[in-house]
Amino acid sequence: MRMGGRLVLSRTLVGRLVVLAGILAASRLAREIVPADWVRVVHLGLAAAVVIYVAALVERVRNAGVVVISVLLCLAAIEAYAVIEYPRPINIHTPGLWTLQAVLGWGSKHAGVFHHTEIDAKTGRLIVDVDYTVDEHLNRKVDSAPDGPTIAFFGDSFTFGSGLPDADTLPQAFADATGRLIRVIDLGFPGYGPQQFLRALEVGWYDELLNPSRLFVFQTAAWHAERSSCFADFMKHAPRYRLIDGRPEWAGTCTRWWSALTRALFTGSATYRTFVAPLVEPIRRADIELYFAILERAGELAREKYGVPTAILYLPDRDYAGRTGVSDDEIMQRLRDHGLIVINGALDQSAYPAESLVIPDDGHPTGVANRARALLVRDAAQSLLSQAP
Repeated sequence: MRMGGRLVLSRTLVGRLVVLAGILAASRLAREIVPADWVRVVHLGLAAAVVIYVAALVERVRNAGVVVISVLLCLAAIEAYAVIEYPRPINIHTPGLWTLQAVLGWGSKHAGVFHHTEIDAKTGRLIVDVDYTVDEHLNRKVDSAPDGPTIAFFGDSFTFGSGLPDADTLPQAFADATGRLIRVIDLGFPGYGPQQFLRALEVGWYDELLNPSRLFVFQTAAWHAERSSCFADFMKHAPRYRLIDGRPEWAGTCTRWWSALTRALFTGSATYRTFVAPLVEPIRRADIELYFAILERAGELAREKYGVPTAILYLPDRDYAGRTGVSDDEIMQRLRDHGLIVINGALDQSAYPAESLVIPDDGHPTGVANRARALLVRDAAQSLLSQAP
């Protein structure tokens, strides 16, 4: 109401606004204090509370409100069931290992030693308990030659060495396999995809480290197409590319209003991950073409800008690749046809009867697997390495 030309809010209206503001504040706070997998359950419950509150105030929307409340509570119950029965491992990191970045999306916040603990959420069993050393350039530490031409490893958590001590990462295994006579750097980081590889070369993100270089190595698999197409939920801050006349063009980040909203409400949920994702096609042919184009362009840029070849360490995944309509062999041949050195990173578990090639209940390569693949890279690049001083 108005008094003396001024708008004066009634106590009732103020009270209602305070209640709504409190619910919004609780939603925000949930992101900070509630375990990540439970955030959607809390948000669905708070959304139901908002609808209940509005329905109690506005009589004409009560029937519709009952329907909406029922749907929200059912979704919350299904999500809670999925979180309880099919939980993801609990990961605890020393703060500072991960922070948002403007160019690549994310990366280490500062140098230092960071502890990572991974726990089976159902049994409480310890899966990983390890330290990561991040150097002054904010990359995973590699002990190798201090200077000279560089061999740079790009990629995601497989290249970074998630779950492993510094001595067992792929770049460190390669440095060891070559007698530490070559400067080797690890530019991998958890969650990265092909687009971080290309974007870093386009903007010269690592130029201080890459000049001069002898070889770039990018470790990848068919499922990276989910990342390069922005389909994966965690890629929202990553660089986004789209195909224009067959070439990838940078188009900002993966964050777009509709896709971001969809991910927040559904595709990133435990319900989607548990019940829906196994039933849908992971990626389309267009996503595979974008994946190819990004890697091919990165290889071109490596030659044009840095004067080095690019080796693709490809990890076959027959079941996944088969669902895309393109086999692992076809993917590797396509990359070879565009001037990339392709190394088949497949390993036969029977050749390592007493050792695991993947961290149990985690899925990342073990030090055994990394050392085996480091030898594959070394042998494939032997002609280049023979030029080392």
